[in-house]
Amino acid sequence: MTIEQNIAELVQASNNLTGVVDGKVQEIDSNILELKTKADNFIDSARGEISHVLLSRNQIMEPTVNGDAIKGFSTIGLASFEVIKEATIHATESSDIDHTGHGYAADFRKNVHSGYVNGSFHLLRLKWTRGTTSHPARIDNNWNNGYQQGAMTSGCYLKILSGDISGGMQPIHEFGNDWHFYGMRQGVNSLNEAFRGEHSKLSLSSLPGGSGEMLICLFGTVSGVVNYEKKTWGLYPEFARISDV
Repeated sequence: MTIEQNIAELVQASNNLTGVVDGKVQEIDSNILELKTKADNFIDSARGEISHVLLSRNQIMEPTVNGDAIKGFSTIGLASFEVIKEATIHATESSDIDHTGHGYAADFRKNVHSGYVNGSFHLLRLKWTRGTTSHPARIDNNWNNGYQQGAMTSGCYLKILSGDISGGMQPIHEFGNDWHFYGMRQGVNSLNEAFRGEHSKLSLSSLPGGSGEMLICLFGTVSGVVNYEKKTWGLYPEFARISDV
């Protein structure tokens, strides 16, 4: 056997081995993908079997009669605050109510959600000026009321008209015409000590003395982990509390 034949056989053997390895790599990759798909499906199924209960108040966002607050919200750190009920979203688009004639209900339906709403909620326009202290101006200072602890998810739909916002909630989805879904999640911090919840979920103006204006709806915090990556945020059930009786 010549040296050339030996080299040729060696190359062929090497090619055969490479083919076997490539086949095993593809098999391993396929198995990993299959296992990942099964794990993702299990997580989605488990999330779907967990009820999410509203931990905050008034997710439909009913304002006070004189328009200086949102009922049940503890809004702090502002020098001025004006709340305008722009629209009520209910069932189908034909049932929506445009309270001011500004067309924000149609804007929301066109860009965020055009489907059926099982219930109703308000679309508010907030106008504010933050105070001059360094403490954050929170839209709802509810972190210490005994409910905002453990595994939970916060979210809302909003459209900033002027100014800026800050806090733990971050933009998750971008819709048309500057609409966004803002959200945040947290798990259990420790099994051996008290839980800690985010104090400033959504703050109005990042700097003291700042002012702004935005449209907002469905702000709230619910128990558990909501799969908002799939745009599932909506109305959640709220139980009556002793303090409400």
